[in-house]
Amino acid sequence: MMNSKKCLAFLIDNIDSGNNVKETLEELSIFIGANSFSVESIRNALSEFDNSENSGWSIYIRDGEYSEISLADIDGEDLNILIKKPVGGRLFFATLNGFLYELDREDFLYVKEILVLQNFSEFCTRRYCIKPWDGELIPSLPRQDNGSDEVDPRIGLVRDLTAKKVPADPYRWLLTGPISEGDLWSKWQKIAVLKLSTVLVSEVWAEDVKTKVSINGSRKIVFNLDDSLDDPTFYRQLKEAVEWLLVRQDADARHEVLIRRLATLLWQDEDNNSSWIVAAKKVLKEALDGARLDHKAYIRFKSTEAVKAVADLRKAVGEDISKITSRIHRLANGFIVGLAALAAGLGVRLTLITSNGSWEWSGLVFCIVVLSVTWTGILLQRYISSSSLVSDLCHMRSWHRSVHVALSRAEYKDLALRPILDAIQLYKRTIKLMHIGLVVSSIIFFLGFIGLPAIHSGGQEDASSQQEHSESIKKEE
Repeated sequence: MMNSKKCLAFLIDNIDSGNNVKETLEELSIFIGANSFSVESIRNALSEFDNSENSGWSIYIRDGEYSEISLADIDGEDLNILIKKPVGGRLFFATLNGFLYELDREDFLYVKEILVLQNFSEFCTRRYCIKPWDGELIPSLPRQDNGSDEVDPRIGLVRDLTAKKVPADPYRWLLTGPISEGDLWSKWQKIAVLKLSTVLVSEVWAEDVKTKVSINGSRKIVFNLDDSLDDPTFYRQLKEAVEWLLVRQDADARHEVLIRRLATLLWQDEDNNSSWIVAAKKVLKEALDGARLDHKAYIRFKSTEAVKAVADLRKAVGEDISKITSRIHRLANGFIVGLAALAAGLGVRLTLITSNGSWEWSGLVFCIVVLSVTWTGILLQRYISSSSLVSDLCHMRSWHRSVHVALSRAEYKDLALRPILDAIQLYKRTIKLMHIGLVVSSIIFFLGFIGLPAIHSGGQEDASSQQEHSESIKKEE
């Protein structure tokens, strides 16, 4: 333990005097027997909690019967001290056992650093940093977000029938800097080897009191999951293999080729029905080198498939865009036909009023009929085009599924979805502009249809007045 005068460190330093300590992520429980401590020292240590202005830390002092008491009444009493710790982006552990016991907690997904009241060298993983702590009551940190491209090996890689042996978050076990030293590092490394080794198998299950793992190659090879090694060299090999494996885009392919290589090498191992970690230590480096070569060959084959898939996808997308474009042309042609009908109606109206000036009511009926027929035809055409487009879009994903299996999600989005979405946007804009244009032209048609008689009658009156004026001039002469 650290020889510190900080309040929490002082309390923990008294464990060797027969005190009992239990710790979880959220709280620390300390039992101190009567007359086994200096009352004044305990009071000074606990008073630091009252003087601390840091949020998140709180303390509860109870006697042997768990009744809350004050610092003034602790003389001659068994003490049960409960300390509530802040939980967030920074976690605190006063004991090594408490730290090791809580390492699988989901809360560690959002942690930036962990402080442990131990002597060791600081080390960092791809999830957080683990640092020595002097027991000072400092606040926690805001939680950090997870990366969106992280791989959960339980999904699609390893079948975990125990639901707890395969780590959901292997990144917390992957060291990013130099190895550490000390008792904490040694025990953490043993757990890390045990956790990471389960990512390199096909299946994990419990059998009686033992945990079994299997490598499913040409035949199923079964091992026991135990005897974790305190070997920095093997941890580095294991870390290298898992880091190579955890690539989101093709983690399943990498896992498959690695399993095949392991199965081939372990098939030749006569003593393979023993500890999985011992067996893996013998063949992991060779299996990883072979898996990398196999994966490169797989990538080359996949690239050939991808070129063919892009060509097929381009053809399919072109056909889909042609269908959408043809609908746009039909809508535009329907709009032009509608304008022609309105223009023809105005021509008929003008012809009728020049031949018969008393056709107001019949002309109004004719106007309504022309507008109704034009609008009905265009709206019916729009409904048919839109309905067929929606039907095609509903089935488009299944049409393309067979041709983009070799493409990534981002590639498929750029090559297929974006051109189709652009064509749909053009279709929507065409409908909107057509609707506005048809409304404007209908209003102009209606006003022209009603106003033409007045314009025509006004022109006739001007012509007759000019004729009468010329006749009067002739008579005067």
